[in-house]
Amino acid sequence: MHHLSLVYALLISATGAIPLEDSPFPGAIKWTPNHQIQPGDVIVPVKSVSYVVKEEAYLAKLKAEGIKIGAPELDPSWISYNGTDLPKPKYPKASKGQLGKRDDCDGTFYITTDKTETFVDWDVQMSPVVCAVGDMDISVSSGYSVANTVGGSAGVDLTFVKDKLAGSLGINYSRTWTTQTSVITKATIKDGQCGVMITKPLTTRRSGRQFRGCIGSATEVGTWYADSRGEGSYNGITWIEGAISACAKPGSNPPLSRCNGQGNFR
Repeated sequence: MHHLSLVYALLISATGAIPLEDSPFPGAIKWTPNHQIQPGDVIVPVKSVSYVVKEEAYLAKLKAEGIKIGAPELDPSWISYNGTDLPKPKYPKASKGQLGKRDDCDGTFYITTDKTETFVDWDVQMSPVVCAVGDMDISVSSGYSVANTVGGSAGVDLTFVKDKLAGSLGINYSRTWTTQTSVITKATIKDGQCGVMITKPLTTRRSGRQFRGCIGSATEVGTWYADSRGEGSYNGITWIEGAISACAKPGSNPPLSRCNGQGNFR
């Protein structure tokens, strides 16, 4: 909860409207079970307490804290993997007898981190898509997953990158989160629309380069990136950090495209 703890440190656990001087969100209210998310609302979990705020106010606060709205574009030539699905290392580890040899740097690798940025990522699905005939309620369902990801250009050893970042930052890039059913976390999809429960996740992306050889005489192998999610919760259930909302658009049948990001919900 690192980012939200920073952004919402002034939120208090008061029932109903939170005094303006104690909240960065005008009109924020404490979320209660069976609260119906209205268009333009988001649920923001903060230290195991959830608040309902207007999306406009939520995004404005994030932007003021230096968090970007929308995922930066990735190089289309890069290959991406969930941290649990990485290919085997491209280069074999040196044997014990080779570890002390400095005259041949061909088996030596290292990475540099050139950029770190935090942003509101693409919508993450939390329920089936519902196309309403008459107003219909939807709620968070079990079985929808999201994972940390690692990717890069064709020449990069992504397992090496993942392990180096894990060792230096303490981030588990093999981490996966999966939704559990919560019938009290819900929204209403209006007649004539298709909709789905979503999270607007906060993602931190690190990107840089991998080198082969000893420092001072190394050659660049390629470029890499690694996306990590913060950890949040909803109704006591561990989940990714971000705001929970609904994505709804006019329609009578799936597929439904993301409200923020590319592609369709499944």
